[in-house]
Amino acid sequence: MKRLVTAAGLLAAALTTFAAKELSITPDQIAALGIVTAPAVAERETAVSSLTATVVVPNSQMHVVSTPLPALVEMLSMAVGQQVKRGQPLARLRSPQLAEAQSAFLQSDAQRSLAQGNLRRDTQLFDEGIIAESRLRATQVADRSAAASYDEHRQALRLMGMTDGAIASLRKSRAIGSSFTLDAPADGVILDQLATVGQRLEGAAPIYRLARLDPLWLEIHAPAAHAATLAEGAAVRVPAADASGKLVAVGRSVDPDSQTVLLRASITLNAKNLRPGQRVEVNVTSSVGGSGIAWRVPREALVRQGNQSYVFARSTGGFRPVPVSVLHEAESSYTVRATLDARAAVAVKGTAALKARMLGLGGE
Repeated sequence: MKRLVTAAGLLAAALTTFAAKELSITPDQIAALGIVTAPAVAERETAVSSLTATVVVPNSQMHVVSTPLPALVEMLSMAVGQQVKRGQPLARLRSPQLAEAQSAFLQSDAQRSLAQGNLRRDTQLFDEGIIAESRLRATQVADRSAAASYDEHRQALRLMGMTDGAIASLRKSRAIGSSFTLDAPADGVILDQLATVGQRLEGAAPIYRLARLDPLWLEIHAPAAHAATLAEGAAVRVPAADASGKLVAVGRSVDPDSQTVLLRASITLNAKNLRPGQRVEVNVTSSVGGSGIAWRVPREALVRQGNQSYVFARSTGGFRPVPVSVLHEAESSYTVRATLDARAAVAVKGTAALKARMLGLGGE
């Protein structure tokens, strides 16, 4: 037990000083220990690959088509997946409340016409000195009241989906109807059908959900360690769909369960190859900021001691342990941030012997 404690103490003392210590090793010793080096490749940006993302529709491109009043669905003209144009009829509904609203509007229109005629007559009579000013003022008030009632009922018809042209046609024909049509509010694709023919709907009940699908968003969940190297504007690519775009938002909070940060990307190239709700793998190109630059080193070059990682950089008299921060892990290499020379070479074989010397456990 005493020997183990002593060894642990020696290791702890060594770890505080070895990062700046050069390991003196002759060429003959390098050959005897089987140490082999490989170049470290400098990178100004690195791709964070194989991140999971979900395809979503931007909020501003989503539309819900709903009935403005309680109604019975008489006909649905479009189905999920179909492309629609703005103003294209989507559904026909029937509502007794619409007939009641039209009747009330026509009554208000008749009352307004009567009030306007009374105002013209009383204005003439007042100018001729036949009636008193008080009677004219009463007629003016009645005219304004009738006009306000007309505007109120016309606006009610607008809220029920009637256009100004349809309202003008109603005034002319005086033909009351209980059916009305819902039109597409924008160009897009039908994503969901939320009602069926023959169904009775309450007011504001949704019937269709449609969206414009270009561009699309990706919601990406990136490990917190990678998110620190990412910024808005970073390039994003979906290899399987040959689609690409850029980051438009980097979350400021970390999910406590997954320890990931939510990234949002806008896909503007080949967004048609993606589908809302689809799960995809993406690559995000991150610019290397902060002190130093990024280096791509072989996986065999990385040595871990406790919570710190190192590489052994070739120096004039041997090797120098260099602390590194891992930015990205690939199949055959790591991308790390470290302070290395422009033509750095790092040990990829014999690292166990170098680590032993670094910790003072090997021979000189």
